[in-house]
Amino acid sequence: MKVKSFFLMAIASSLAVVGDVLPSFARSAVLSTRSTTSWINVRAWPSTTSTIRHQGRAGDRVEIIRDARGNDGAIWHYLKFNNSNAEGWIRSDFVQALPSPSASIPSPQPPQAIVRPEPKTQRLNQEQIDYFVEVAMGAEFGKSSPVVRKWKSDIIVQAIGTPTAEDRRTLDAVVRELRELTGLNITLGDRNANMTIYFVPEPEFRRYEPNYIPRNYGFFWTQWNNNTIYNARILISTTGVTQRERSHLIREEVTQSLGLMRDSFKYPDSIFYQGWTDTTEYSEMDRAIIRLLYRPEIRPGMTQEEVLSILAAL
Repeated sequence: MKVKSFFLMAIASSLAVVGDVLPSFARSAVLSTRSTTSWINVRAWPSTTSTIRHQGRAGDRVEIIRDARGNDGAIWHYLKFNNSNAEGWIRSDFVQALPSPSASIPSPQPPQAIVRPEPKTQRLNQEQIDYFVEVAMGAEFGKSSPVVRKWKSDIIVQAIGTPTAEDRRTLDAVVRELRELTGLNITLGDRNANMTIYFVPEPEFRRYEPNYIPRNYGFFWTQWNNNTIYNARILISTTGVTQRERSHLIREEVTQSLGLMRDSFKYPDSIFYQGWTDTTEYSEMDRAIIRLLYRPEIRPGMTQEEVLSILAAL
């Protein structure tokens, strides 16, 4: 149930770095950790105390731009992620350089049959499936298996605390759009709510949700039985963020509490983007995977293999 931290906001890479800049050259590499599920911090400067700009995982392809010696005496690499174009510093023991391809003179090749590209609609469908698997299978926090989780019951959403008029307009719009995209009966109400949104200052979050992970300005926690979600608690900070950022957080946390619980570095215009953004509308990709989760063929508890099998049959 990973949620974006305010401290993931980008910091200009032109700031002075710690330590000596070492001679280097651009080269391909891959991130590496002992645990393939661990996040790797991407920092603003080559220092373990500097601001975290992004996060990556083992297997992410990157380009090493330059090197520097950090204040801890270790070598750090300034990297650019191949998929997201995110940039920042990572210590060298989390980076494995890839061997450079040997230069060679190409051998004459026999004529090849012309391979026509697949229609655009087919390619986009595959992108939607890939993104769905990345975002919908499992949760960011807690020990949970990577399976489908979704609601089956009606959802009554209650706002508690001090939401602004704009917060209420955003919530009303999100509920209306999600009702259309999911087919669920989602309404706003003050009684018998099973999705509660607390608009309170971030320092008070733990009072309302004991599972809160500090320094997140938006947070959600869901409960499920046999992988069917039946309750959600959402926290939206009334301090430390702009109104536009609050509108983004409302849309993101409500949507993720429906079962799309993971973030990604893949699409910056997506509300599921791992870096800090203030996107206030669903992208076409977002709409596609929300609809996909609530197709009747996609059932709670399905594994990735079962989901892919169902989609292939369709």
